[in-house]
Amino acid sequence: MPNSGSPAQLTPHVSGQLGRVRWQFTGRSGGVSVKPFDSLNLADYVGDTIEAVAENRRVVAQSIGARHLVVMDACHGNSISLVDAVDDAVTEGIDSLITAIPGVAVAAMGADCVPVLLADAQAGLVAAVHSGWMGVRDDVVGLTVERLGQLGATELVAMIGPAICGNCYPVPPDRVAAVAEVVPESRATASNGQPALDLRRAIAYRLDRLNVASTCVDVCTAESPEYFSYRRDHITGRQSGVIMIEELA
Repeated sequence: MPNSGSPAQLTPHVSGQLGRVRWQFTGRSGGVSVKPFDSLNLADYVGDTIEAVAENRRVVAQSIGARHLVVMDACHGNSISLVDAVDDAVTEGIDSLITAIPGVAVAAMGADCVPVLLADAQAGLVAAVHSGWMGVRDDVVGLTVERLGQLGATELVAMIGPAICGNCYPVPPDRVAAVAEVVPESRATASNGQPALDLRRAIAYRLDRLNVASTCVDVCTAESPEYFSYRRDHITGRQSGVIMIEELA
């Protein structure tokens, strides 16, 4: 069950504003979940209570000023969904959410995977993307940029959130090869000398080739106790990247 009482006002670990676009990357603090999901876990599929997750999502929505928060249930693919209504709190089997609805925030969760936020403030379009190694291989970020362009985006910018770094992400050589075939810059060497992937670097290079300016939060989730990390803890919660267009007063 959640802790008693309401959490303090959430202070996002990283946040910003671009015109009417507001965005943030949450960490693991500021919610009501108890160990091992302490405390701002946003996933309802990891073993946390439904009540705690609902309260944590309410806190995140309130902190960014959203009247509704749409959270994807990622499937490690490249499926994209356009949020043009506010009927559901969770979109299943989706790794990219796009919306143009003011006041509706879209969120990408992860606990080592990369949350990527995209925005064209002038066009009034935003997207939240979840990308693990399969997402990089299957170009979920590139496909989202393409879809945003079809919807009218011409001046996109991207924010790459906290995720596991190459030093902490050794993987089998065939996985490195599969991802590096698409983005060669994804190759890395882990601190133990094994082949590894640097997913944030891969995404930054992909965005650069698409002429999308990006900034990256240089924090490794596996190294920082302020973030959830599946690779480090296995049983743990999920943080998020959240983005929305402000409603007009």
